[in-house]
Amino acid sequence: MDDTIVALSTPYGESGIGVIRLSGPISISLAQKVFKGKRDLKEVPSHRAVFGHIINPTTGEPIDECLLLIMRAPHSYTGEDTVEFYVHGSPVLEELLIKFLIELGARLALPGEFTKRAFLNGKLDLSRAEAVIDIIQARSEIALRSSYVQLQGRLSKEIKPIMERLKDLIAELEAGIDFPEEVELSYESTEARISDMVDKLKNILNGAYFTRLYRRGLYCPIVGRPNVGKSSLLNILLGEERAIVTPIPGTTRDTITESITIDGIPVTLIDTAGIRDTQDLVESIGVNRTMSSIESADIVIWVIDAGEPLKEEDLEIERITRDKKRIVALNKIDLSNRVLYTDDIKDYGLTVEISCKTGEGIDRLKLKIKELLGGVPSPDLVIPINTRHEALIRRCLDRLSSALEGIRSRLPIDVIAGEVWESYNILGEITGETASIDIVEEIFSRFCVGK
Repeated sequence: MDDTIVALSTPYGESGIGVIRLSGPISISLAQKVFKGKRDLKEVPSHRAVFGHIINPTTGEPIDECLLLIMRAPHSYTGEDTVEFYVHGSPVLEELLIKFLIELGARLALPGEFTKRAFLNGKLDLSRAEAVIDIIQARSEIALRSSYVQLQGRLSKEIKPIMERLKDLIAELEAGIDFPEEVELSYESTEARISDMVDKLKNILNGAYFTRLYRRGLYCPIVGRPNVGKSSLLNILLGEERAIVTPIPGTTRDTITESITIDGIPVTLIDTAGIRDTQDLVESIGVNRTMSSIESADIVIWVIDAGEPLKEEDLEIERITRDKKRIVALNKIDLSNRVLYTDDIKDYGLTVEISCKTGEGIDRLKLKIKELLGGVPSPDLVIPINTRHEALIRRCLDRLSSALEGIRSRLPIDVIAGEVWESYNILGEITGETASIDIVEEIFSRFCVGK
């Protein structure tokens, strides 16, 4: 990393302030050529802001006022000499300044390259670097808090001690292989040590569900036969007329996806096509998409028409959604001729009576969604792990389970050591210590330019 990179760190477009970031060994000398202030930048202390003007490096003509911040290595985000220009948020000005810096010897940064340099320079491990993009993409306050906990190294603090214990165990096992007469290994002691690490990893894995809940939220399709009020329910939950509502069955022919927040948890609502046998090709495609939505659902809201007895389509939906967390929303309770359902309907799941026409019961429906979630702990109490981390921990547990089986079967020590080595390498992919360059490149490719 002997080159210097530059990029716009704020979103492109007109704004009050634009930030151009420069990082690398010649950052300060390049900045000196496009910035004119009262002090020589080489004499400005680290983390000190100075006021001046952006100038054309060829003509010396000033083109904007600027606040410039210098952060000297290694005390910067990237671990390198870093300069940030705070200019007026004009796209023309920002592009011109970046053009000047590239002509002087910098190059345009790749997506995520600033954070990648922070990782390669030891400022962040890989799990903390991933938290940066999670913070940027957070959809709710609770997702933001969870990502911040990860950025502070909570997962790393749990994983690294286990890696150290695995490394110590590997050293002992290999010593026993190389010097069997001098090093006496105990199968029982080794089994106890591995079992303890398995328990700790399983405890970390418990954070996977809540991390997904915080960051992705709930996936919640609204299902039912045609014309029971699914689109009306979506509209009233959103507080706007998002879906078309008519008395004609089959009006909704495709899924409509919108998001709300319930007690800080993002909830993705899907208004689905009514489930019924149909010869209409377009409606049939919509019904198939409804089935896919049900398969992916965390919670299903099943809408029943309180103005009519249960029909064959209702019973089919009950069967299809039986294995899902489900709320039965008995709609149209405002009707004078409503059906008096027996208590049997309560066997179908949590039931709430609602009226999309009057709004009655909608708050109770939201409470039912919370009930199905169970207790949602504060993000501060959950070890945050994303999908990649979860898959790696499960792979590690598989290897450690194989090691335990080998111990109980009294397999040769070198076989057990091989499983423990593999476990160590898998966990190292979480922190980045054993991650391949392809994995690192793939992770940082998801970042935006300038971060």
